[in-house]
Amino acid sequence: MRKILSLLLIPCCIARVIAQPYADPLNIRYTMALEGKHPAGTPFRHLYVGSDMPLRLNSGKLFVISPYFESWNIDSAGNKAYLPTVSTVALPLVAQLPLVKDKWAVQFGVIPRYNSEGLQINGTSFQVGGIVVANYIKSPTLKYRFGLYVNKEFFGAFIVPLAGIDWKINKNDYLYGLLPGRLSFEHRLSNRFYCGSNFRFITSSYLLSNGDYLRIDDNQLSAYLDFYPAKRVVFTGEAGYGIFRKLRSGNGPNKNYGTDYNWNDGLFIRVNASYRIRL
Repeated sequence: MRKILSLLLIPCCIARVIAQPYADPLNIRYTMALEGKHPAGTPFRHLYVGSDMPLRLNSGKLFVISPYFESWNIDSAGNKAYLPTVSTVALPLVAQLPLVKDKWAVQFGVIPRYNSEGLQINGTSFQVGGIVVANYIKSPTLKYRFGLYVNKEFFGAFIVPLAGIDWKINKNDYLYGLLPGRLSFEHRLSNRFYCGSNFRFITSSYLLSNGDYLRIDDNQLSAYLDFYPAKRVVFTGEAGYGIFRKLRSGNGPNKNYGTDYNWNDGLFIRVNASYRIRL
């Protein structure tokens, strides 16, 4: 079952594709960034609602459907025309094929999505990305991943090489992720409590109503605590810091940005509720 989620969620960052030792048939996540002081960071609110639905096929083949919605509301001091709310609706589709039994597997994915102000579902707000990742199974507890992600962003082609790991260090510790999207460390405290740390790299672009696009870049370092009140229900509290943030707008696929909104680094907190199947 663990092979199901070899690719599921780069997400926030490069779409929904990452290695993780669990599946979330339902996941709701809310992030709130706090205003910094030296210099002042720009507050924002981010909402994510998604689902991972893996389907096991014959001969070790797997197919995963991962629809999701997300929304960014960046503080613009009451001037919504300055930094309007932008949203995404997406339907990532990932297939896994075994190549050499117990040694190699490959995943292919396509990520169609609509990214825009006001959730405009039309041809101009449409983006499509693709991903391919090869998995080398070193041992039952250690896997290495290498791949490539490509997406048609509004600022131009976005091409990223990928490298990842899925390492069950011991019965309590787990290191997993697919960089530059996400890298996570998890420590099991008990059957009800897990803790750890996350790194997330976020890059996305959104079509605005005036014909320009808004590009969001964030790099988030955080610590978290998971609480399982029931076997498959988990609530998560997370706190961290966003670094090397950039918030820019432009009007063509040339990366010649017309406006830099000076989105400074700062603290954030996140709460999460999931129906989770640990693998």
